[in-house]
Amino acid sequence: MLTRHEAYNIICDLNEEAHSAAYDEWEAAGDDEELLEEASELQAAEFREAFQVLDQEAQESILYWEKNDPEFAEEFNMWWGSVN
Repeated sequence: MLTRHEAYNIICDLNEEAHSAAYDEWEAAGDDEELLEEASELQAAEFREAFQVLDQEAQESILYWEKNDPEFAEEFNMWWGSVN
């Protein structure tokens, strides 16, 4: 199992990749709340997709820390976003 630190570094990297993938949408959104929400949803979808391609050990470790560490869970769930 990955340490909390290792798992946290992975989700930070996933979020950075997701943000990069949604960068154009963030830039185009400006101050428009609706467009900002769309950019946020796109970034979360990219984060979830990237999580799904992680190896099983990484996924299980991240989910372990998400379940057992409230601070870790807060960031993970913010980046995961809501699933419609």
